[in-house]
This record gives sequence, C-alpha cells and structure tokens, in this order.
Amino acid sequence: MLYSTLVKGAFRSWYGEPPDLSAEHEGQGLVLVADGVGGLDLCGTALRYVMGSLGVKHSVRVVTWGHGFGRWHADLTNVRNRDSRACEIAAEVAAFRERVPGAPVFLVGKSGGTGLVVKALEHLPEGAVEAAVLLSPALSPSYDLSQALRAVRREMVVFWSPLDVIVLGLGTRIFGTIDRIKSVSAGLVGFRMREPRDEAKRLQYAKLRQIRWTPAMARTGYLGGHVGPDNPAFLRKYVVPLLRVADPDHC
Repeated sequence: MLYSTLVKGAFRSWYGEPPDLSAEHEGQGLVLVADGVGGLDLCGTALRYVMGSLGVKHSVRVVTWGHGFGRWHADLTNVRNRDSRACEIAAEVAAFRERVPGAPVFLVGKSGGTGLVVKALEHLPEGAVEAAVLLSPALSPSYDLSQALRAVRREMVVFWSPLDVIVLGLGTRIFGTIDRIKSVSAGLVGFRMREPRDEAKRLQYAKLRQIRWTPAMARTGYLGGHVGPDNPAFLRKYVVPLLRVADPDHC
C-alpha cells in the first residue's frame, strides 16, 4: 500500500537497505512484532530497519493480523480474528523452536497488537519465549497476565505513558480495549493488579517490569503520546537492548 511504501522509503533513506531479516540461520533468534490496529505497521517496520542497521542477527517478522489499512474498528472488535491470529503466532513460535532448538524467541506488541502477543503467550508452554515487550498496551489495566507470564522465561517489559490520553484514555473508554473492556488502557496507567494470593501467580508477576514515560524519553522523539514508541530512535535506545539473550549467570 502507498502508506507502507512511503514509510519504508523513509527508513531506507535513514538506515539504508537492511539485510534479509526474514531468513533463518542456525543460532539466530526470532522476533515477531504485532503492531496496532488500522494496519499502519509503523512500529514493526521501524524495528525491522533499526535492527537491520545495527546488524542484529535475529530474524524479524512483522505479523499481519488486521483487516486492512484504516479498518481499526474491525481490528479492535473482531474477537474471533484476534484469537485466531494469536494462535497462529503461537504456532509460529512453536515451529521455530522445533526447527532451531535453543534459539531465543522474542515477542513485541504495540497498542492493539499487545492483545495478540498476550493471547499467543497464553497458548505457549512455560519458558517458550525469552522476553516480551508491550508498547502502549491497549489492554485493560486489570487484565490477568499470569498465564502469559508463564510462557516468558526472563521478563515482560511494559512501556506506558500518562500522556496517552486520547487513544488509550478517551478512545478505549468509548470503543473498548483489545480485550473488549470499556475503560482506560494499561498503556495509560500501567497494569494494576491486586497482590496475587496464589504463590504461583506471585512468582509469575515477578517477571513483569513496567516502565513509565519520562521527559528524558522525549530526546528519542517519544513525547508521551501514542505514536512515540514507534520512533526509530526510541526503539534503538529502549527496545532493541531488551531483545537479547540473557546472561547465563542471571537465569
């Protein structure tokens, strides 16, 4: 589509043509990126180019899950599509792990795409994914992440901003979150769970790390709004370092 062509053209001018990050080689990792509603794929495209420019050895694939460019309402409300696409992500993770045993897998979600990442994790076995990153999650703040966290070996990192009031405040109050709750989103206030009484849940939530927007992030072009985490400079500084294999001493 024209939008994607223009975005990719801009990234080529900034970073040059990236290496083929869709190819899989022994020892590589896999990064799957689920972008937000509406088919913009800005975050996934930016991350692919940034990682290519840095020479990161992981395979990077942007997951196509929506109904097409501009069809944000259908993406947000079609629960059957959300869940079936999440199952496809889980199946791709399982297939990659079978083909390339020992290679790490990372999941990155932006806005509505975080719902697919979390749902995919819920279908995966314990420790199937090295780490997950949720950018501006359009999930309800009380969503129970314990089952998803079980599939994460190291950590799930959530970036949220109290300034994302239009999309993740007013917008999801009116139209609902990706898990179909009419409330502000976790991307505005963070995930707010009561202290789990169950010890197993408590252990899972120890893998959750939430990062609130700070003015220092403005230097990367992330001014606290909904589009900011898509900025290549932000991804380079804050997200790419999370897509690494943990030091064995910290396992």
